[in-house]
Amino acid sequence: GEVGGADATTTSNSSTNVNTVPSSLLNTSISSFDSKDITHETNIDRILEVASDYLSLGQNELALQAYRRAMKCAYANVITVKQQLMQVKQQQIRQQLEETEMEEADLREYVEATDVDLTKQQEREFELLLLQVASRVADIHNNMGVVHEMNRQFQKAQTSYRDALDVYHNTCRRFEQTGDQDVDRTHRNVDRMTLACNSEKERKALHEKAARMVKRVEKEKHFASRKNLLSDAVSTLQQALELEGQTIGETHPVAASTLTQMGKYHYEMREFDSAVMDLRQAMTILRNALGPNHPQVGKTILLLASVYERQGLNISPQGKSKDDAELELYVDALEPLKATLSDAHPEVGFLYVKIGYLYSIKGDRNLAILAYKAALKAYGEPSSVVSGKIHPEVVSIWARLTQHLMEIKLWNEVVVSGQRALYLLRRAKSTLFRDAQLSTSSSEDAKSASRSKKSQIQLSSATYYNALFTTLQCLGQAHTSLSQLPLAKEACFESLQLAWEMALATNSNSNTKELLKAKNQAVSASILQVIRALKRLGKVYLLQKHYNDALQCFLPSLQLLRSSKEMESTLDAASVLGSLGFLYLRMEKFMEASNFLKECLRLYQRNGVDQNDREFRKVEAWFNMAEAKEKESDSAPPSFLEIPTIVFNGEDNDDFGRKSSHMPMINESSPRSSGRKTGIGHYEL
Repeated sequence: GEVGGADATTTSNSSTNVNTVPSSLLNTSISSFDSKDITHETNIDRILEVASDYLSLGQNELALQAYRRAMKCAYANVITVKQQLMQVKQQQIRQQLEETEMEEADLREYVEATDVDLTKQQEREFELLLLQVASRVADIHNNMGVVHEMNRQFQKAQTSYRDALDVYHNTCRRFEQTGDQDVDRTHRNVDRMTLACNSEKERKALHEKAARMVKRVEKEKHFASRKNLLSDAVSTLQQALELEGQTIGETHPVAASTLTQMGKYHYEMREFDSAVMDLRQAMTILRNALGPNHPQVGKTILLLASVYERQGLNISPQGKSKDDAELELYVDALEPLKATLSDAHPEVGFLYVKIGYLYSIKGDRNLAILAYKAALKAYGEPSSVVSGKIHPEVVSIWARLTQHLMEIKLWNEVVVSGQRALYLLRRAKSTLFRDAQLSTSSSEDAKSASRSKKSQIQLSSATYYNALFTTLQCLGQAHTSLSQLPLAKEACFESLQLAWEMALATNSNSNTKELLKAKNQAVSASILQVIRALKRLGKVYLLQKHYNDALQCFLPSLQLLRSSKEMESTLDAASVLGSLGFLYLRMEKFMEASNFLKECLRLYQRNGVDQNDREFRKVEAWFNMAEAKEKESDSAPPSFLEIPTIVFNGEDNDDFGRKSSHMPMINESSPRSSGRKTGIGHYEL
């Protein structure tokens, strides 16, 4: 029954642990009430519960209607109890008259004492019941005063508190300074509202003065002049805040509103630490005074989170990184936002996207996936496509979700998510590029408004093809892992075509060094996409035992890698070398397999891959197998009469017509007996 002041009820303000699964990600149901539910309700406790929930969600008018309904029922109870009490008293009077008449007739021994005692006991019970229902009336007056305070109608609040105090005094016989906390609190509320009414003009004048100063800021071009005006506005608001603390209370939502304005002005002055301090103080006040699910609490938390998102690196860490602080605030804002807007709302989905992005930065793929799935549900997926319109965030979420599912190797889910992402990407292409073209010709205000509504993962015309390529690659990998090789081949082949188109579309015709460097980086990235697409398609061919087709993928991939000094020693090069080694091993070309696998292991060691790593041990096993097979083939006796090959000076062609620098030569003048016979017709030269 009291808002603000030193006696305001406080709640625990424990921070969210971002390393555990927040309940906000798991809870998808919010209690909701309809005003018609209490139209004919007579249970006062139920009505007060509904009113309290309305108030906690910021629906003050509905809360006021519920309190009025509760007051009507409470007054009816008071009237009923008073009538019953009057009946008991009248019965007691009749019994007293009967007792008097019996005494006069000297028939006292015929009067039953139990009837008189029972009537007196009933009177005491009804008097106690009257005190209870009257106290309930006073409590409802207090609660109505709280609602008027929330609406900043301090005169009405004062009247409600005085009505409650009158009921306490006249009906309940409860008074101040007797240890009765409810009465003392109501008395303080009356005094506070008196001060609030008396200081309202002065407080309003200070806020209007600050607003006029801020309005002048828009006309100033120089930052120094703007900062001076904002500083004067903050000083004026500080005076208003002190006055509010002396009259309404330092922990009143009105004071929190003033602190929020001061935080905004500090942010514009680039005093980010002061802005964060003001907003955190306002958030604490609102959470304690209004409850954790009030919309004002959610708005303040989101405002504070946006400060960290934009200027987190310029804010003192205070033991937390920028991303951790931002993530904690977004998670805390979930419940107020869902309570206000419901679970299925684009703003809730947008907040889940931000949470998922921050979890992915922290490397927690499972929580990121959980957040992205909740975001899709908030956007209404999988039936969010209405009248051909696709929300750009939905496409982005499916693409990012597919990527994260692949990273934790949930292949069946990758297939489902990837197919949905691929469908939406193809449908959204024309709209995405049309909007991009329109934005280039629109005003700066429209551009800034458009940018402010985008999350960090939302696709644009510049990132569309990369998202499409990544989705196809994820589908190819998932189908390969599920042994769905025809589908894997189809996805990998399409991704390879797309990679070549992207590489050919990238040119470096730039004059400045900065643009040239950026173009070169883009070319390198596009070539790397071609390499990875070739490698993945080659693996599919390898599993299908189409060895020549696999070789035509792996060899160009290796050639592209070795054409760049930056890429020739990377893990991508090691992966292609390992694939080639395994391919030659399957083709029973053990010497080639041994060479490629040996080079793969060398690059693994150079890049710091642990020797106990699964991939390292697998390649090492292949290498040992190739070495053993090569030695075995060298030492095996020939199955036919082998005639020693004589290579003359100037000729170094082997049996396959290829150059051979390691073949031993026998000079024409050399005697045949210079060799040692090791077998039938075979000489070791």
